Amino acid sequence: MTTLRIHFRLEQDEDGYPPVAAESVWAQPGLIPGQYVIDNVPFFVREATVGDTVSAQEEDGLRWFSSLISRSRNSLVRIVFFDKSRVKATSEHLVAMGCSTEYLREHSLMAVSVPAEVALADVQAYLQSEADSGSIDYEEPILRQ
Repeated sequence: MTTLRIHFRLEQDEDGYPPVAAESVWAQPGLIPGQYVIDNVPFFVREATVGDTVSAQEEDGLRWFSSLISRSRNSLVRIVFFDKSRVKATSEHLVAMGCSTEYLREHSLMAVSVPAEVALADVQAYLQSEADSGSIDYEEPILRQ
């Protein structure tokens, strides 16, 4: 199946976050023309995550997100690392739990997809223990379980 990019426009807050004006994610064509299924974990997007079906419109040769069509049951969590030596162990622990992770080195940011079959409460407990140690902080932009 063909993989393509869906672009999302991002609004920065008063602190300049996110540090980019747009993000693109991989997607597969959906069953209906103009609809796409998100295929990788987004770092900054808040509207959609892995498994969600979105619509997109072509503009200047790029596909831009229009709307969320249907939600998957996947949750999205992001982790910022204060102790970069914890990146590998954190990723390995989350993957062992059944999550998928992607890491953006220049921002010390990990994006985590938590599938519906993984106990979200267990992931949250693990992340809170890491946050309590001071090595990370995390946000939960999309919780669906």
